[in-house]
Amino acid sequence: MEDHGTYCTTKPFVHSFNSVQARLISSFGSGKYRVYSPISSTQCKGDAYLTLTRRMLVRILRDDLSQNLKLNLNRSEIARVMGEIGLSCSLNFISKQKDRKVIYNSIPPTEKTLVVLEKFNRFFPSFDKNLFLRN
Repeated sequence: MEDHGTYCTTKPFVHSFNSVQARLISSFGSGKYRVYSPISSTQCKGDAYLTLTRRMLVRILRDDLSQNLKLNLNRSEIARVMGEIGLSCSLNFISKQKDRKVIYNSIPPTEKTLVVLEKFNRFFPSFDKNLFLRN
């Protein structure tokens, strides 16, 4: 059989576990394993760090901060707060963040993220932005 640049000449994996392992190793560069990545692609353009900040702040309101301050904010109230600090988000976006963990020291201290965190701190004075800023 003549090779025409196809995968006809490659050997299959002996065990299915090896196939799963190879796929896992090849996906380490994807967004699934880049915990601190602001966006899913390998490029960081524009307001990507604001997207990361928005995700973390919604997670804080859904989880950590709401438990510490004994807040019981619903999705509409979270959307209102996020809109007032300049990071509007949909109710669906808020729902998707419910079971995701807050990642401390993940937000880069850029000019835009610092402004947003200061606005957020006005709503919640006990919020310590230094816990979330990268060192």
